[in-house]
Amino acid sequence: MGEVRILLGSTLKLGTGTNVQDKLIAVHHLDCPWRPSDIEQRDGRILRQGNENPVISIFRYVTKGTFDAYLWQIQEQKLKYISQVMTGKSISRSCEDMDETVLSAAEVKAIATSNPLLAEKNGS
Repeated sequence: MGEVRILLGSTLKLGTGTNVQDKLIAVHHLDCPWRPSDIEQRDGRILRQGNENPVISIFRYVTKGTFDAYLWQIQEQKLKYISQVMTGKSISRSCEDMDETVLSAAEVKAIATSNPLLAEKNGS
């Protein structure tokens, strides 16, 4: 059987139990899922032990001036809260408590809103 060059799938269809990680080079997020765990699940397809590629790419696509900005803002809020709970930190509004995943959501939101000040405010 020939090799697969491009594999398309939803978070649900290519989620838990799908083992395609050994040859993946890039993952492309075409939308913003509702749950932060879906982002982690998607990235988990490529960020796995056994991937033979030393360098991989993760792409997130947004459309300026659309509902994408709102969805990434929701992701940022959820991830900030989850991060604070998981690290035992008190719930606060400080950017110091944000981990890399939260900042990633904040950066995508800033791009979607065409407002570079949002990225600067979040320390990006």
